[in-house]
Amino acid sequence: MGTHGKQMKTTLTRLLRSTPSRLLLAGLIFATPLMARAKDNQAASAMAKAAAQLLASLDAEHKGATAYEFGDETRDVWHFFPNWAKRSGIPLSKLSKKQREPVMNMLSLLLSAEGFKEQENVRLIHGLKKDLNAPDNPRHLYFISIFGKPSVDSTWGWRFEGHHLSINCTVGEGKNFSVTPSFWGASPVRVTKGEHKGLEVFGREQSVSLSLVNSLSDKQKKMAAIKGGKGPGPTPSVSREAYQPQAGIPYSELNDTQQRQLKELVLIFAGKYRPQLVKQIDGRKKILDLSSMSFAFVPGPASHVPHFRIQTKEYLIEFDNRSGNHVHSAWRDFDGDFGRDVISEHLKKDH
Repeated sequence: MGTHGKQMKTTLTRLLRSTPSRLLLAGLIFATPLMARAKDNQAASAMAKAAAQLLASLDAEHKGATAYEFGDETRDVWHFFPNWAKRSGIPLSKLSKKQREPVMNMLSLLLSAEGFKEQENVRLIHGLKKDLNAPDNPRHLYFISIFGKPSVDSTWGWRFEGHHLSINCTVGEGKNFSVTPSFWGASPVRVTKGEHKGLEVFGREQSVSLSLVNSLSDKQKKMAAIKGGKGPGPTPSVSREAYQPQAGIPYSELNDTQQRQLKELVLIFAGKYRPQLVKQIDGRKKILDLSSMSFAFVPGPASHVPHFRIQTKEYLIEFDNRSGNHVHSAWRDFDGDFGRDVISEHLKKDH
């Protein structure tokens, strides 16, 4: 194991003792390449099978609304607005209970247990605005789109999307996963009345970021503070140049405790996805690239951090909560959203 590998293992082992992302971290550390590849192949095969099962169950009209060519221009047209804004795919509300099963299987194969529960809670929160038992309840107005032919031999992808949620998956050559852009949000983030009173999403992101900001010295805050941030937007790609010069305090300028908190924040976002898939992505481009990582935030009230940004040379994480009860958050890959890096690497090999 090289120096970088030893440092990474030591770092993640320490975090195992202190972060709720311990299952993700265990997968990152202890899965051997052979084990990880076997699990990747199993997930890819099962995911392709579930997608094919869904398509086979649809009539011509619904299949036409669900299935697209991989190169279709709508593949990178995504957003997190309510459903007055047109989006591709077919909503859960138009699928039978049996037809929804492969959709949920696809999500469970992509997401960690925590991530799967969070997407359910995001949908539930939006559903509480109307009768939960209504067929067209907002929690059922989340759309599934499939791009290309689901297969373990081909490159294909899919998206699950609705209000405040956009989960995008690309499977390069039937086995190499990409999960960005990854958008998660909610309004409200806390349910204060009714049967589901006490339900809350994004609590860990808020508590860890607030703890980190409160621990910064005046000098560190001066380095990390930014005047404002627009928050994540539904752009087809995110420009690295637009985020240069890189704002915020470098990882190296934080003390040990602060460094652990910053790494924990990153792993909260990555931990929404299954550990073996995150390990594969990390193998291509380091998620915890400590040499280029920085943290920036917008100062605000004592109750929460209105906006924070984590940036490395490859990734951008943004979390926006201006009001304290309306979250927009996203994990982006400067070169690899919608699997562009995976596809580009494949083309280089073949040509």
